[in-house]
Amino acid sequence: MKYYLKYIIQKLIALALLPFHLFPIRKNRILFLSLEGGSSYEYSCNPKYFCEYILEKCPDAFEPVWLFRHPENYTFLQDRGIRTAQHFTPRGINYALTSQIVISNGGYLTWFPFRKKQIRINTWHGGGAYKRLENDMTGANSATKKRMEYASRNTTAYLSSGREFSHHVIRGAFLYTGEILPIGMPRNDIFFSGNKEAFYESVRKELQLPADSRLLLYAPTFRIDTGQKGQTLALQADILLQQLAQLTGEQWYLLYRMHIQAGPDTLLTGLTDHCIDVSSYPDTQHLLCAADWLITDYSSIVWDYALTDRPLLLYTPDLDTYCEHRGFYVDIHDWGFPICRSMKELSEVLPQILSGTYKNGPKHHREILGSYESGHSCEALLDYLKQKLNS
Repeated sequence: MKYYLKYIIQKLIALALLPFHLFPIRKNRILFLSLEGGSSYEYSCNPKYFCEYILEKCPDAFEPVWLFRHPENYTFLQDRGIRTAQHFTPRGINYALTSQIVISNGGYLTWFPFRKKQIRINTWHGGGAYKRLENDMTGANSATKKRMEYASRNTTAYLSSGREFSHHVIRGAFLYTGEILPIGMPRNDIFFSGNKEAFYESVRKELQLPADSRLLLYAPTFRIDTGQKGQTLALQADILLQQLAQLTGEQWYLLYRMHIQAGPDTLLTGLTDHCIDVSSYPDTQHLLCAADWLITDYSSIVWDYALTDRPLLLYTPDLDTYCEHRGFYVDIHDWGFPICRSMKELSEVLPQILSGTYKNGPKHHREILGSYESGHSCEALLDYLKQKLNS
């Protein structure tokens, strides 16, 4: 019922905003919209990285605008010539409907009545083809499908991170039949640049950690209620850190970044003074550049971190239940990374990772999912927009 109610509300809002269509579209005004990052930090993800790119490469070519929940937290952007406004205010709605270009990573496009003459780019907020999305899950209904159909019509072009993402997600779950740009994600250009190594050092300095410390990042996704009550899902931080120190003779810290829809209560135990909560850290890509290893589960962060060619393992105690209730587009056993379903299995696989047993995992992963990442996503998107504007 809630899906139908959401659909009806979205249609009513769209009708209410039609009078704003009377205002002319402003040439070269570009609107940025981003789903929230750490602690609801909205200047993030692909829109942020493309915005930074155009500010560097062609600062006078566009009039950039960002919409935020709390624009007062982003006054530093105004000093750089970026206009800001609050979501769902008359000023914010006016910006949304008068910008010639709209760059979003998913928000607004499923309901907002953008105009046909606006160029609406959906960069999405995750790469690869992993857990099934809402429209492909058991229980998906006609209201969900209608929202996806509306988003399809409301989008000029989708950015794609890889072949399987285009097939399963864009053409499949999103029901999209329009233009796909196979250029990767702007936020991942960082992994092909010298900036990656710079953040390896700067994050340690910012977190006040020894320069020679090793960092393990734990970033699980959220869980829906799948009836797995009583099942032990938690990664035991103290045991893991002790084992790593013994195996390597180095000082390890565990950084944990929880999904915005989930806390650490059921997914992480045994916290020590070598465990640091980075859930509110504003930029995930900086953390990925700094981390020596990543442990996750079914999160699309797998896609981004695989581009670093560093060790990655999947901690999935609830794999059977997750497969049953949600499922995957590409079988998790084909991803190319070790799968650990208990702390015992994780302990056994650590020496193998250190010895390089899984060193070809990232390359295999990119091949299986057909990566389009090249480090030139921002450049390719800018070229596309210039062509659209000139035509």
